[in-house]
Amino acid sequence: MIRKYILFLLFAVAPFLFSCVTAMEWSNDDEDDLEYKPPKEVSTVKEIKNISKTSKKINPKEVEEEEEDIPDIYEVTVNIKNFDELDMLLRSELEEANFKIIKVSHVTKGMEEQGRKDFWKDMNIYLICRLSDGYFILKRNPHLVGFCPYRVFTYRNKEGLLIVGFVKPSIAIRYMGVVDLKAIKLLKKHDRELKRILDNLEN
Repeated sequence: MIRKYILFLLFAVAPFLFSCVTAMEWSNDDEDDLEYKPPKEVSTVKEIKNISKTSKKINPKEVEEEEEDIPDIYEVTVNIKNFDELDMLLRSELEEANFKIIKVSHVTKGMEEQGRKDFWKDMNIYLICRLSDGYFILKRNPHLVGFCPYRVFTYRNKEGLLIVGFVKPSIAIRYMGVVDLKAIKLLKKHDRELKRILDNLEN
């Protein structure tokens, strides 16, 4: 009788003991030693990357303007034979764009007065400025006055064609002691405006 009772207890309690052992083998960590581990912030990183990608597409026009490639010295060949006609058109375009012509230096004329006849014809330098913008360009960087006024020039090449060009105003940015974003924007704007004026003369 006692033997049957012992066997009954073994069969009844065995499944319970087996489940306990299994549960104990399932985890080797002590609950008191467990520390909280925050989830990895993968989603946040992805969101930041997506924001940076979309931010580049917000102002495509602004990016195009900033990255417009204009050489330091920009020139065009015009289909105008008479210099006086070119002079009149150039003055008109500059004044219409609110550039004031301070002075015109007649380089060829000066060379001829010195008796030098083998020089470039119709070479002139137009000194121009826009005082309203000059205030903001020179306010924090007074030494940039050396780049002002801007220079637009003309001459005839070896083929006898009239050339009009300008020295890019934004060259001054390279020598800016105090970085001024407004001044940089204005100088680059003047680059584009002078290029447009010359392109109009070319057409």
